[in-house]
Amino acid sequence: MNGLELLARTLTVPDFTPTVTPVERHGGVFVKREDAWSRGGASGAKARALFTVATGAAGIVTAGARISPQLERAALVACALGIPARLHTGWGADTAETVLATAAEAEVLRHRPGRLSVIRARYRTDADQLSGRGWACVPYGMEHPIYLEQVADQAAQLPSRVHRIVVPVGSGITLAAILRGLARASRRTPVLGVRVGGDPTPVLNRYAPGWYSRANLVTSPTAYENSAPNHLGALVLDPHYEAKTLPHLSNGDLLWAVGVRASAL
Repeated sequence: MNGLELLARTLTVPDFTPTVTPVERHGGVFVKREDAWSRGGASGAKARALFTVATGAAGIVTAGARISPQLERAALVACALGIPARLHTGWGADTAETVLATAAEAEVLRHRPGRLSVIRARYRTDADQLSGRGWACVPYGMEHPIYLEQVADQAAQLPSRVHRIVVPVGSGITLAAILRGLARASRRTPVLGVRVGGDPTPVLNRYAPGWYSRANLVTSPTAYENSAPNHLGALVLDPHYEAKTLPHLSNGDLLWAVGVRASAL
């Protein structure tokens, strides 16, 4: 599927913007449907935060790996708002994410070498210049106070029937926000984080000090760049994130579904 076809399919997803995203039962597992939030073809909790940050901005600048859904979400949000997007990523072949971003008329800036440290440095230089010109600047990994606050608010409103939360852990920002929300609501619900990428502990230490007393971390044996079977019954999960939690889910658990990339739908 080429970029324009993928974009056209993505734009058929209806808008769904509830204040509190639903909790649904799928088999024996509850699912927090942050992934169901959708506007302008961009879906998931991170799209919600991007719309909040970028509404009224002159443009969006962000960064991510070539297979990061943050690239396509930022591009779709910018397209919906009618503003430009600059996306910093690594050098290499196109992915479904970069193809969709380009089709949505975002500027995809590829850096060589494609190490995360290089991508982050190029983003910071660009963001330093553009922030003074009214651009919304969203760091790699969605490390942004709006995202932290929105996810914490959702976690604070979880129903009492939830006995354990299972969440995929990339940068660690979602897990940190969930722990903040539980603390705000004085909830001691156990949390299991399934690590799917690099080391999340710097982010967890920064935004959720003492996290290790509230959450356990396990590491998925499947490498970040590799996908995993991504269906929970009829529900489609992101193949690089939520799908890797499936071996760790038990009856009665709540899977925190952050979002699913357009190419997986």
